[in-house]
Amino acid sequence: MKNPALTVALSTALKKHQAVQPMPGLSTQKKLDTFVRQMVDSVARVKYVQAIVKRHQRLGTVPEKLDPKNARFDPLWAAVHFMKEGNTDEAFWLVFLFVLCGKHATKGYGLVRMVYGAFKDKFTWTWEKFSEAPELFAHWLHQHLPEIKAARSEFPFGNHRKYESLDELDVVLKSYAEWIGPQRSHEAFIAAANEKSKAAGDPKKLFDYLYRDMKAVYRFGRTGKFDYLTMLGKLQLANIEPPSAYLVHATGPVRGARLLFGGSTDYKGFTNKQLDQMSIDLEKALGVGMQVIEDSLCNWQKSPDEYELFSG
Repeated sequence: MKNPALTVALSTALKKHQAVQPMPGLSTQKKLDTFVRQMVDSVARVKYVQAIVKRHQRLGTVPEKLDPKNARFDPLWAAVHFMKEGNTDEAFWLVFLFVLCGKHATKGYGLVRMVYGAFKDKFTWTWEKFSEAPELFAHWLHQHLPEIKAARSEFPFGNHRKYESLDELDVVLKSYAEWIGPQRSHEAFIAAANEKSKAAGDPKKLFDYLYRDMKAVYRFGRTGKFDYLTMLGKLQLANIEPPSAYLVHATGPVRGARLLFGGSTDYKGFTNKQLDQMSIDLEKALGVGMQVIEDSLCNWQKSPDEYELFSG
């Protein structure tokens, strides 16, 4: 059993919360145990990302993890490195590329490496190089696209982005640069967002503003926005935290919430807005963070009676 202390604490808290909010989806001990195991996994994934920051502090620079031409390249490690070096623009950029491309179950960061490492060319699409002239990236991409597609099995999109197209990478990246603004400065962008949102340093209020504002990024829906912003928070690139699971336009997490609070993934007795509030109340009772609630609901509904390990 992973993390037995957390398992017991979550099981106890869930049973206590059932007296306040009925959860017919946990009608059997097996369903409750499976849901708890998914939450424990979700907590571990959050802590894994946070551990990257601590490991970088201990180990310092690891050149192979910074080089997209190297099989050991890790965009999240590189993001932490650049953040520590004071290059916050490159750190934000790498997080966006990580979320855009994903991590494939067998090919790992192959697609991130291809994009950031400019395929077979001997340069890197750094934020500075890309943001100065996104149209040059578009020209480069479409010039290389036939050869890239011929080798696409080596760099597929990750699970969350599996329906995306290589043909539109340039459009997505250009829209991201335009979202950040003409200064092309992420620090200036976050400062302006904090002012516009009147968040006054409130991490949840700022997260919500950025989440809604990110609709400007092409092909980034609920999951993409949620994953990008929560990753910025976990890596301490921005002081933001999700105030809810954003279930209004969700699919998998909503099915999980319907199952949990209604007893069936097809239960229609609650609106998505009501389910979102119930999820917020559940998080307050458990104290695990909204990302854990969102992630575990999504994974649990896929197999509520039999535990399955999911990588994302």
